[in-house]
Amino acid sequence: MKALSLILSFLALSMMVNAQNTTTVEFEKYIHDYGNIHEENGPASFDFKFKNVGKTKYIIDTVVASCGCTTPAYSRDPVKPGKTGFIRATYDPTNLRGPFSKTITVKGNSKGKITLTLKGNVFPRPRTVLDDYPAVLGALRFKVNNVVLGEVFENEIDTGFMEIMNPGKTPITISSIRMPDCIRTQRTPITINPGEKKTIEVYFSAFINKDLGYVFERIYLQTDDAVMPEKEIIVVANVKKNIKILTEEELKNTGRIIFDKKEVDFKTVSPGEIKTTEFRFMNVGEDQLVIYETKTDCSCTATTLGKMRYEPREEGKIRVTFNSKGKKGNVQQSVTITTNDPNNPEVFLLIRAHVIEPSKE
Repeated sequence: MKALSLILSFLALSMMVNAQNTTTVEFEKYIHDYGNIHEENGPASFDFKFKNVGKTKYIIDTVVASCGCTTPAYSRDPVKPGKTGFIRATYDPTNLRGPFSKTITVKGNSKGKITLTLKGNVFPRPRTVLDDYPAVLGALRFKVNNVVLGEVFENEIDTGFMEIMNPGKTPITISSIRMPDCIRTQRTPITINPGEKKTIEVYFSAFINKDLGYVFERIYLQTDDAVMPEKEIIVVANVKKNIKILTEEELKNTGRIIFDKKEVDFKTVSPGEIKTTEFRFMNVGEDQLVIYETKTDCSCTATTLGKMRYEPREEGKIRVTFNSKGKKGNVQQSVTITTNDPNNPEVFLLIRAHVIEPSKE
């Protein structure tokens, strides 16, 4: 009983001390409406002013904004009774638009936390030509520094575009364009005058490239730009087999591939260890199955396929070899199988392993 009485007395004393250390503050306003903010004018600040109407110094512990776009500052020194202080809120409208409402939470030795609110509406700055051509390559600006063609069938030629702008005061001439055989462009020289915009067509030939799946090629613009004479542009395409749309009856009479598994986990593998597995498959269709290509996503993985064509009910296997040299931790590699099966034109096989670190003795 004496111990319990001692504890209760201690708690009561603590409550009395806390009550003595607590004060009351009053803000002139708890919500500030900026109205309309224009992005080009930059950050906007407002001071939430308050007065300590209690009998104890007011000490601010933390001021936390609900968003990274709002930066708070505040009175660092204790605010004596009867004196005033401030919470300064700065809202940055960069890359923002439309209505907003943000809060700032203030914690100190007042009665409960205090929530302040900022609101308003952001008008984005007017777009300029430099916004439309954000990629900078030397003295020229591009809408993007790559040409993405999307899906291209293997026997097609697709067209992409390089959109270029010269923001400088002197003409820049593209004297030549170095490119692989599967890509062609407009004839050079091409001169881009100050302030001028030009679009250069890029032609990609999938039947010359011959690779299936994602293809990454590079072209190089040779210019008289003193800042960056050579400019690299990446051309991306996803080359697909050109399989026509078939009726349900026609689908039944095609080659169809089914695998016994599509994933293999080698579990724990030592550095430099070579592991091999086999993925077995069968042509369960009514016509010949053709495997056009097996493609790995890493040189650490190799595949072996006995042949390309398989008759109905014929079985086959794909041997996959994984070399853990240079790898560590959890590793996942994929093998893409491209076939004439309209239901499975691409099949993805996965290899997993955990390459352990060599022991240090």
